[in-house]
Amino acid sequence: MGKKVPYADLEKQLKKLQKEAARCKAAEEALRLSKERHSQIVQGTPIPTFVIDNQHRITNCNRSFEKLTGIPASEMIGTRKQWMTFYSKERPVMADLIVDNASEQDILKYYGTKYQKSQVIDGGYEAEDFFPELGENGKWLFFSAAPLKDAEGNVIGAIETLQDVTERKLAEEGLRRSERRLRAFMDFLPYPVVVFTLDGRVYYVNSEFTNTFGWTLHELEGKTIPSVPQGLEEETSEMIKRLLAERIIQRHETKRLTKDGRILDVVMRAAVYSVSKNEPAGEIVIYRDITREKRIARNNEAILRISTALPEYPDLEDLLDYISNEVKRLLETEGALVTLLDEERDELFFLGAAYDDTAAVKRVKEVRFPMDRLVAGKVIETGEPIIVSDTSEDPDLHKERDNKLGYHTRNLLLVPLRSGDRIIGVLAAINKKDGDFDRTDTALLSTIAGTVSLSVENARFSEEIIKAYRTNDALLRISTALPAYPDLEELLDYISNEIKRLIGTEGALVVFHDEEKQELFFLGSAYDDTDTQKRVKESRFSMDQLVSGKVIRTGEPLIISDTSKDRDLHQERDKKLGYTTRNLLLVPLRSSDRIIGVLSAINKKGDDFNQADVELLSMIAGTVSLSIENARFSEEIKRAYREVSSMNRAKDKVINHLSHELKTPVAVLSPTLNILAKKLAGLPEETWKPAVERAQRNLERILEIQYGVDDIMQKKQYKTHEFLSRILDECADELEALIAEAVGEGPVIDRVRQRVEKIFGPKAAVSEEIRLDKYVRERLKALKPAFSHRKVKVLSRLKPARPVYIPVDPLEKVVNGLVKNAVENTPDGGKIEVRVHEKKKGTELVVRDFGVGITAENRRRIFEGFFTTQETLDYSSKTPFDFNAGGKGADLLRMKIFSERYHFKIDMTSSRCGFIPKSSDLCPGSIKKCRFCKKYEDCYQSGGTTFSVYFPPVPSKKIRKEATA
Repeated sequence: MGKKVPYADLEKQLKKLQKEAARCKAAEEALRLSKERHSQIVQGTPIPTFVIDNQHRITNCNRSFEKLTGIPASEMIGTRKQWMTFYSKERPVMADLIVDNASEQDILKYYGTKYQKSQVIDGGYEAEDFFPELGENGKWLFFSAAPLKDAEGNVIGAIETLQDVTERKLAEEGLRRSERRLRAFMDFLPYPVVVFTLDGRVYYVNSEFTNTFGWTLHELEGKTIPSVPQGLEEETSEMIKRLLAERIIQRHETKRLTKDGRILDVVMRAAVYSVSKNEPAGEIVIYRDITREKRIARNNEAILRISTALPEYPDLEDLLDYISNEVKRLLETEGALVTLLDEERDELFFLGAAYDDTAAVKRVKEVRFPMDRLVAGKVIETGEPIIVSDTSEDPDLHKERDNKLGYHTRNLLLVPLRSGDRIIGVLAAINKKDGDFDRTDTALLSTIAGTVSLSVENARFSEEIIKAYRTNDALLRISTALPAYPDLEELLDYISNEIKRLIGTEGALVVFHDEEKQELFFLGSAYDDTDTQKRVKESRFSMDQLVSGKVIRTGEPLIISDTSKDRDLHQERDKKLGYTTRNLLLVPLRSSDRIIGVLSAINKKGDDFNQADVELLSMIAGTVSLSIENARFSEEIKRAYREVSSMNRAKDKVINHLSHELKTPVAVLSPTLNILAKKLAGLPEETWKPAVERAQRNLERILEIQYGVDDIMQKKQYKTHEFLSRILDECADELEALIAEAVGEGPVIDRVRQRVEKIFGPKAAVSEEIRLDKYVRERLKALKPAFSHRKVKVLSRLKPARPVYIPVDPLEKVVNGLVKNAVENTPDGGKIEVRVHEKKKGTELVVRDFGVGITAENRRRIFEGFFTTQETLDYSSKTPFDFNAGGKGADLLRMKIFSERYHFKIDMTSSRCGFIPKSSDLCPGSIKKCRFCKKYEDCYQSGGTTFSVYFPPVPSKKIRKEATA
């Protein structure tokens, strides 16, 4: 047996074991409590969590885990089925790998690049992945796992938390898709787009921004863009402030730099955008490059200015200088030239120029070059534009030009100036300030060249028009100068001055041929030297002493360009005239069947006479010849007019005298017939009355003629009336006593005075307002008995109308005359229409007959004095108002005179009866007797005459008063 242990030791060991048992129990209790607290913590967290021990058994999983996975905790705790939650087949989860103290290579094997070490827990890992087994459509989880260690640091398990981030991932994915669509859209936009952060850093630029400005997103992301040109910093800062304040800028025009240093004209549209409500996240800016637009606009404006500059620059050289300046400014060059081709001399000259060096402009205009000495000559020959990028490559070609012009040419752009089917010159741009000339410059200059060519041709055409206008104006002045210059010599001096001014000469002459003496003399002359002009008029030459004689003999124009080549011919003339003639142009003056002289232009200023001058002077010569003939004809007309005026005055005297002589016997015959009738009253009437009535009727006809003459002779003098009135006034008592002694007492003198007043006194003619419709109705009623023996219908339509303003006496004579004329020209069975109506602001009287009408020849002369449409003898056997009674010829003339005196208007239209077209053809006087008319309408439609009398509105009282005064 072994050694027996003492009781005391056993007791000590027992107590020790009891203490150890108590400690173990306390430890187990503490562990239980710890596990219980741990379980409560796990269960209490809202984050899905599970815990495994070092044997990979699930010791805890909370309700959030159950909710996430859909698996009850009772089925999971105590098992190693944690993989079933996430995967379709068994494999370690993140917590298993931590418990196994797996290496990063092992973790990488299962999670690839999706995991990372925890930044918070040592030995912990976290990852994010999609788990298709979770839920219906799978879920995105963010999970982290960390080791559980005991007091000694030993791994006794692991805890893993899970977060469902599906919604966030879907939102992120939606945002990524939206951003991809947005970027695709912005890349599709044809304009540069930049998205900035609020601090002005680039978040995104689209591809068009890169195309326009040169920078890529990779170069700019997170940086500011160095695109603001120097001097625009303050403007840009103000624009950003305004954008943040207003949140949108619709349009802002400015300039921006490109990566390669170019400056672009741009239009910006900017807005502040937000991710969350009312919280700005950044700025989006859209640019539009308008550099080309502005350049095109500037070019178009320049081309428009060039095209419309002709009125402002009527002088061609001024116009081309202006165009050269426009070219220089548009293409940004040191100079520009318009080179024109002198086709006669085959030379090039510069009519338009513009240089930064103004002295060069003057020098350029003073030189000319042969076609083969300038590049411009090649452009004219080929018709193709040429760019010379570097003149130093061919110095010989450019050296002579630069030496002459005193200017160094580095590069050149030349385009042809085309006019129709030929090239008239070259437009050149010289020394581009920035870079080389390119196709764009060529296209622009070619466009301008087209406009320049048109402007050049327009200017030339304008010059031709102005020249033609001046020529025509001068011709018109020459041809119409006769009234202003009735004297032939003064007329020809005026014409000579016009020629001198128009052709631009020192002198001009009108040389006449004296056919009787066979000499030449100068009736018209004009010289800058007025003394020469006087001496010329005093000289005469024989036909063979002047070149003019040759022109008269041959009838051909002649140009003498240099008189010094034949001094003998010109010396005597110049000696006589005291004037040196350098050159001459002479053209013949033709007058129908012969040459009457020569028109000559002397000493053309600045140039020689040419064919254009010959044509112009020949044209003027024709007008001069006509003016000379007109002057001669005018003199004959004046002479004839003086003779006619003298005859008219004699005629007026005769008419006045005959009027007076007629009035006196008429005044005696009328009372004599009355006395004779009284003396014969005791005899049977059939023995004497027809003769007295016949005498009385013819006496009345004579009285009517007398009244007509009185009305026509507006300026008649009442000398007989004045004479008889004076005798009565001065001898009234003596005459009264003598008459009383012979026939007894009575108011004889008063009766004599009344008779004198009636026959010889002036007739009062006071205008008054008359209602024409009422007045015509009264006149028709009064006249009806006079033509009651005629079978003529008078149809009246007398509408109320405005009053007329005229004396009663002339109105009565007008109405009576028109009605009487209508009745006398209408056959029996015919009709007459008389109408009164308003017309415009006045009143019109119309008398229309359906009678025989008037022939065309007679219509032209109807208002002439004492003209009748019938033979004079036709009236002698007929009474007034009889058909075809004719007339004295004074009635219509009297109406015409009344119309001028009282301001009304009388018109006549007529058509001759087609059955009797000639004046000598007679109408039978009755429709029934006409062999051509089957019914009345045949006559109505065959002819007739209409007289229309228009009376203007009644004048105001003020106008009446002034007219009376």
